[in-house]
Amino acid sequence: MKNENKDTLVEGGYLNLTGKMLIAALGAWFVGKAVSTKIRGNEDEIRAVTNALLASRRFQDELQHPGASVQSVVDKLHIKQMSAAEFERILGVRWPL
Repeated sequence: MKNENKDTLVEGGYLNLTGKMLIAALGAWFVGKAVSTKIRGNEDEIRAVTNALLASRRFQDELQHPGASVQSVVDKLHIKQMSAAEFERILGVRWPL
């Protein structure tokens, strides 16, 4: 099926320009760049986005930590997965990271 809006296909759905900008900002934030982004939504939506962002960042930081144990990485992954599930439940879309 052809997408008339020229959006990008991402895991079973299409990512619009706002989504592309969010993914770019997230990528910059994950590598330590300063990012200024405003997020709008209700309290639950903002909390879900914040939790997913922080859990994903903490997981990536743990992977890079030289003294990380397998258990500490698994623990951070579990928290990331729980945050991603909350994000999907509240916003209706999969967490992209």
